[in-house]
Amino acid sequence: MAITKMKLVSISTTEQNYEEMLTRCATSPYLHAENASSFVNEENAGKLLSVENVYSDYVNSLKNIGHSIGFEMKAKASIDRTYTQEEIETFIKEVEEQFKVVSDSVESNTLTSDDEVALEALRALDFRAMHDCQYVSFSMGRLPIESVKKLNMIQDHKFIMVKLHATSQYHWICYATANTHLRETRKIFDGLFLEEIKIPTVDSKKIIAEYEEELINVFTYCDERDRLYNLHKYIAVFKDSYVVVGFVPAHDMDKFKKEFEGVDVKIEAHEPSDAPNLTPPTLLKNNWFFKPFEMFVTMYSLPAYNDIDPTVFVGITYCFLFGIMFGDLGQGFLLVLGGLLLEKKLNNKLAGIVGRVGLTSMLFGFLFGSVFGNEEILIPVHQGLFNVHEKLINVMDGNFTMTLLISAVVIGAVLILITMMINMFIHIKHKDWGELFFSQNGLAGFVFYGFLMVAIAGQFVFGFNLLTPTWLIPFVGIPIVLFFFKEPLSHLIQGKGIKPHGGWGNFCLETFFEVFEILLSFITNSMSYLRVGGFVLSHAGMMLVVMTLVEMTGNAGPIVFVIGNLFVMALEGLIVGIQTLRLEYYEMFSRYYQGGGKKFTLISSDN
Repeated sequence: MAITKMKLVSISTTEQNYEEMLTRCATSPYLHAENASSFVNEENAGKLLSVENVYSDYVNSLKNIGHSIGFEMKAKASIDRTYTQEEIETFIKEVEEQFKVVSDSVESNTLTSDDEVALEALRALDFRAMHDCQYVSFSMGRLPIESVKKLNMIQDHKFIMVKLHATSQYHWICYATANTHLRETRKIFDGLFLEEIKIPTVDSKKIIAEYEEELINVFTYCDERDRLYNLHKYIAVFKDSYVVVGFVPAHDMDKFKKEFEGVDVKIEAHEPSDAPNLTPPTLLKNNWFFKPFEMFVTMYSLPAYNDIDPTVFVGITYCFLFGIMFGDLGQGFLLVLGGLLLEKKLNNKLAGIVGRVGLTSMLFGFLFGSVFGNEEILIPVHQGLFNVHEKLINVMDGNFTMTLLISAVVIGAVLILITMMINMFIHIKHKDWGELFFSQNGLAGFVFYGFLMVAIAGQFVFGFNLLTPTWLIPFVGIPIVLFFFKEPLSHLIQGKGIKPHGGWGNFCLETFFEVFEILLSFITNSMSYLRVGGFVLSHAGMMLVVMTLVEMTGNAGPIVFVIGNLFVMALEGLIVGIQTLRLEYYEMFSRYYQGGGKKFTLISSDN
């Protein structure tokens, strides 16, 4: 419904407490912090906090170690103890040396999940002890199931074998033999097509387990320090004070102050206008119904803090236009049901928009007398409610087509005039008198376009003629002159020179084509709304095809009915949704909306 009002806050403390202050700021769900570089300057004698962040390198080193051995480095929720830089560097050097052997062992084997199971079964024998044996050699691998049967037939073999794991295709085995019989034994297993798997030189899991707890503790400490140092960009130093400046929603100020209880800080609140060099962020505030439509606004551009939030207008016009173009009571009900369920389950804004436009689809579907493409089922209801011969609005009646198209243009004209009024309100708010009085979307454009719409309506509907010099000169001629001289007149109001920068010759030539484009845009923008009527006919025509196919397919009619409705809902719904959004962006936003706002971003999102 509006843009949330902000307070400019300043949080300051001493050098001894600034890290605790910064930690509280970093976890706040209310603070949008400003980079210190945006308000520190020579006039206020402030300085940026410049401290080398060595912890970023520590974090990367620990992550690389974990990656090399297949160990996920994940920080804990809290720190168990603190470490000096010397302790951290010594620990990293130690684990790098220890895990180099583990890394080499991991890289030398490309193991399947079944290989891992077999290796786990062999782990009980101790890999290091197996490699240290002087007179006995060990080997492991997988044998095809057919080779296992042949192995049982070998007599007087000079080896001992154990089965580690089995599947329907392979058996994983480990054999041990004296060094004097190694060559003979290998020859036997080579003939049986043994796929050898290298036995690791060290037990990586055992080594990892020895260091795991300390590794996680050091990583947690370094990660937290790294994130804290990354927030130093928000700290400004003024003499002995360490200051964070930012914006907090006005209604959350009391909650924000409570977050610093127990910390020696000073919090001051000001109006955003007290710091004109800082741009307040934009936080949209809308009710449940219009909240999903914020997505369309932010896709285009956030409104500036001092502008208006167009979300409600977008929500109303989008639902209205979509409902007209996709008018079907039954299909609209499915859109409502499916959209609201998906919104609740997935918290998806687009699904929420689908659910809401389904309501207006139901409304216009009822007025059009259409239920899943059936154009006759609501005739008795319309006759009883509206006292009509058949239906209140018969879209498929050929005599109604011209009325429908003219109505679409009238809807477009009304929306164009409304957007002009919104534009004028914005310029009044910003005291931008040149744009207010002389632009095609300001007062001059409103008079010009409004008069033409009234004159055309009077000529063809009410029978009176306003297209005479008496009316055309003040309501058409003067606005066109104002369009032409908008730039010099705006400069005159601002107290600047009236002469254009490029001289009168260049100005007249360029402005002539600009005014011609303005006049042409009024025509094209109005005609663009013909698509509203066109899609009403398109939707009705597609459903007529579906109902015809249902009648032609006999017993398969119900299946064709369901598939046809789903197909039309998917295809037509997507096209209508896109075309409605196009009308919002190109025909409406272009007349009143500038955007360019800065998103309200919590400092906690940097953490």
